[in-house]
Amino acid sequence: MNPSPLADTHTAHGAQMQGTDGWLLPARYGADIAPEIEALKHGAALIDMAEVATVTLAGPDARRFCNGMFTNNMRDLKTGQSNRSAACDDRGRVLALLDMLCIDDDAFLAVLEGVTAEWFEERYGLYIVFDDVEMTTFEQAPWVLSLQGPKAESILRQAGLPTPEEGHLQTEDGTRVCRKDRAGTGGFDLLLPTEALQTTFNALVDAGASMVGRDALNAVRIFNGRAAWPQDGTEKSLVHELRIDKEVCNFSKGCYLGQEVINRIDVKGGVTKRLMGLLFDEDAPLPVGSEVHLEDKVVGTVSSIAKIDGQVMALSVLRKKAWDAQTQVEVHAGDRTIPARVTDLPLP
Repeated sequence: MNPSPLADTHTAHGAQMQGTDGWLLPARYGADIAPEIEALKHGAALIDMAEVATVTLAGPDARRFCNGMFTNNMRDLKTGQSNRSAACDDRGRVLALLDMLCIDDDAFLAVLEGVTAEWFEERYGLYIVFDDVEMTTFEQAPWVLSLQGPKAESILRQAGLPTPEEGHLQTEDGTRVCRKDRAGTGGFDLLLPTEALQTTFNALVDAGASMVGRDALNAVRIFNGRAAWPQDGTEKSLVHELRIDKEVCNFSKGCYLGQEVINRIDVKGGVTKRLMGLLFDEDAPLPVGSEVHLEDKVVGTVSSIAKIDGQVMALSVLRKKAWDAQTQVEVHAGDRTIPARVTDLPLP
């Protein structure tokens, strides 16, 4: 398990550490995560995301290559602009999510979600045959800090950092500040060289940011109905099922891997599963992967679960028969059966 470069700082502030994608990172900073949830919803939450890997794709053919590989429009991105995209197979099934930052006319920086740089290189290096594209992978620096919440912008300014109106900006020391909403409350990602990581973290805390762990980030993300990869997906997931199609797809950009299936679904519909919310009357934990039953048939499985203000809530990709809000379902967790109510997203 790789320790974050900020591990000593986290433990000095009482962090409870847990494994996250091969990295040891804060789960929470105390027994009660209510203050961390409050920071995400109404303040500015500072989150160590050391597990996030980045990749650069550069060269005369980089723009055309990226536009043909991923679901969003790279063809028209200008330097300083960015978008979120999905990497899909030829059947339109999601393999990864990524933020694509245009850093020059012929260069893009991919910030990966749920996959490693090694996976990305192995997968997409196969497609670079006759293209003049150079791929550079980074498992570590630039390190990613995320500042989330409605006060994130003012905290960045107090810490002397720029706040791009859209896309991203780079400072003189190599720090890149990017617009990025990870929990539905607005925010930024900071991509930092190693030498700037600790000083920037300290500066943001001194400016008023609250240190927040993954438990609170996950809870607010679930509350706001935002799918995370790969937590809420499977090897067969489609962008429309995860309800991210409007965010990650451009339907007029031309051909890309999986485009035929994705466009056909968008035009004709036909999605039989969709991410929905579940609210539980019972204040009891249950494991991710628990089956959701309706009329004695399995209609989905719990993919993400959290508790806010005593309310247990979850996300689940459910079959169409369970989409109606207020539908009563049963969640089977081992030898227990727990009643739940289906709700649309975001959760009420």
